[in-house]
Amino acid sequence: MDIIAKNPETNIDKINLFTLSAFVPILDERRAEIEKIEKKTFKYGQRHRHNVDVYYPDQPALTPNAKVPVLFFVYGGGYNTGSRQFPPPYEMGYRALGSFFAQRGFITIIPDYRLVPEARFPAASQDIRDAIIWVKDNAETIRSSSTGSTQELDPEHIFVMGHSAGAAHVKVMTMYEELRKTLPPLRGVIWNAGPWFFDVRGESFHTSGPVRFYFGTPEQQRDREPRTLWNNLMDEEIQAHPEILLVQAEREPDWLQVTGLEIMKDLKRRLGREPKRIIGAGHNHVSPNWALCSGQGEQWGHEVTEWMKERIVASTGS
Repeated sequence: MDIIAKNPETNIDKINLFTLSAFVPILDERRAEIEKIEKKTFKYGQRHRHNVDVYYPDQPALTPNAKVPVLFFVYGGGYNTGSRQFPPPYEMGYRALGSFFAQRGFITIIPDYRLVPEARFPAASQDIRDAIIWVKDNAETIRSSSTGSTQELDPEHIFVMGHSAGAAHVKVMTMYEELRKTLPPLRGVIWNAGPWFFDVRGESFHTSGPVRFYFGTPEQQRDREPRTLWNNLMDEEIQAHPEILLVQAEREPDWLQVTGLEIMKDLKRRLGREPKRIIGAGHNHVSPNWALCSGQGEQWGHEVTEWMKERIVASTGS
């Protein structure tokens, strides 16, 4: 983490390859330990990107239902890139993330979803919802596929974490009326460094590129961006929304620092309380996910795990 923490650059395009390359040798040294966690791949739909990787915990945590809690992780990539499995030499990235949370007792699931230019709003969020529904409806298939101990996933204890563009897709999934009404109940969502609105001072990504292609014209973006969807929810819909945990790297780019503060304000105004927020100390926008299973910079992952397990315990009296 020293090389990451000492680099003052925050521009995502400039730090991306630098960050991945810094963790490649560290994760490769730990490959054997990471790959002890069993992983299986399933198709959740008909399209070529409709696949999920499922990571099975060797020592499952148990919910009050004596079943195993589930964490979905939705990666980012600027709406037009990203994959649950990177090619060499970066193949250990999400493999390590899946193993990290599986090692802490969660059946961890990483879905692929449609990207620009194949996808337009709200296709990616629809895919993630469909993956959740498929997993819930095919719990027996997932359970029986494990070569280890029988692991029955708990559909009442599903968490979803999205990072960057993935966080935007998770927000849309839980707030856009067409999708949230068909979404299975979630125990909680983790919004990790994703956009809240697109017309950020000093930035132009809302006028061209993948954001414009996926979310539409600036007028359509204002109607579809997470902040508008949140503000349009009725009070009873706010109360029914899954509990929210905010995660952010210490050294996010300026536009994410701005939107992060605005999310805090908007959530407090509607919820009547400060949302919990975790700051990844020393991290840039890219590094938190890649630090997991590296033995460095993992504290944010431990805190996310603790938050989820607290929600599981709290559900006993709900």
